[in-house]
Amino acid sequence: MKMLDPEVSVRGISAKRRNTGNPWFKRGTLHRTVVDVLRRSQEALSADEICRVLLDGKRPPPTKMQEANLQAAILAGLRKRDGKEVEKAGDKPQRWRLKEAGN
Repeated sequence: MKMLDPEVSVRGISAKRRNTGNPWFKRGTLHRTVVDVLRRSQEALSADEICRVLLDGKRPPPTKMQEANLQAAILAGLRKRDGKEVEKAGDKPQRWRLKEAGN
């Protein structure tokens, strides 16, 4: 760029941010997996309980940060689909269940 225009400020160009995916779930598969966990469950589950079920037996074992990030992603997905596919079933901690087919 300096060859084409010596006046260009290279410091103003930020580096491209790399998104690090999670090693257990490919892009777009996390929500389907969460719905499967809720489908198999007899009672409503919190995001923490869903996270523990999903990470049970996964290799490599998650760090605390990875576990917190996964739990946040689960909760964000559940909140996004609240009233459509899933519904709140309790408070403190917030519990989730699949929405009834007729509702």
